[in-house]
Amino acid sequence: MKISLLDQTQLLEGISAEEGFAQSVELAKYVDKLGYHRYWLSEHHSTDALAGASPEILASHLLAKTDNIKVGTGGVMLPHYSSYKVAENFKVMGALAPGRVDIGVGRAPGGHHLSSIALQGERARNVDIFPEQIDQLLEYLQDRLPDTHPLRGLETTPVIEKKPDLWILGTSNSSALLAAEKGLPYAFAQFINYQPGGMEQALKLYVDNFKPSKYLDKPQVLVTMKTIVADTDEEAEKIAESALRFNYYLHRGRLTRLVDPERALSHVINPSEKREIETVKETYIIGSKETVAQKIKELTNKFSIDELMAITPIYDFEKRKRSFKLLKEAVRE
Repeated sequence: MKISLLDQTQLLEGISAEEGFAQSVELAKYVDKLGYHRYWLSEHHSTDALAGASPEILASHLLAKTDNIKVGTGGVMLPHYSSYKVAENFKVMGALAPGRVDIGVGRAPGGHHLSSIALQGERARNVDIFPEQIDQLLEYLQDRLPDTHPLRGLETTPVIEKKPDLWILGTSNSSALLAAEKGLPYAFAQFINYQPGGMEQALKLYVDNFKPSKYLDKPQVLVTMKTIVADTDEEAEKIAESALRFNYYLHRGRLTRLVDPERALSHVINPSEKREIETVKETYIIGSKETVAQKIKELTNKFSIDELMAITPIYDFEKRKRSFKLLKEAVRE
């Protein structure tokens, strides 16, 4: 199974955005050497907790800093933008790093409703046009529109030999069916939708309804999960508390920076809140290399997954790097 990484450019308490991006650069170079398959960046707006307001720019920078790993977005929130301009951006990246560029696109707002208004202005769009935008993007990724197109004669430049790969991102049955209908690869964000049965149903719908296309001849499934690996189960459980705190406040409508695990959950004393934390923890992959290897084996035995993409919110940067090293070893085993 391929192993990849999703970077939300999540900021730590007390550091600047500049320092956060510097960590992303260092991490991308590190996992590239480890042999990771992809490095994706997420899109978020109007929050001081997540710095990735423009994943395309960061992706372009990381392509210049790495040698082999595929780099892309997880994702571009397409309803905010012109499909034509998105195609141009990624074709430029494709020219700079041939064969190494992914476009993951989603329909979620990626932030506060005010950021959607600011991004879209008077041309506010209904997310129901997302399927049509996918068709537009696929057309614009080609070098010239068909003669039957309303904008026939429009060129999409630069002309490149290897087009970026387009992925549908999602957390629901509707996104799974859309990816299947279009014959495109599907990335399921389990770290967002970890409701019992949610992933199983979506992946089954995708595989069962997949229609081969000129882009893909058989289903291709990537699943993104919060994954935290350490030298022992006990250490992994402890350093996961920073991420669990993030989930705790996210459920209450707040996005927060990562804090030191030593005090991350010190405020959680109510029994019902403790049960909430334990329930969320069950949706993570947490443990030593041996424990995680077993959990991944169980996961792949149950689901048709081609690739695991880890999102690893660890406060200590060196422990975060260590987690990715151990995860790579766990998958090899």
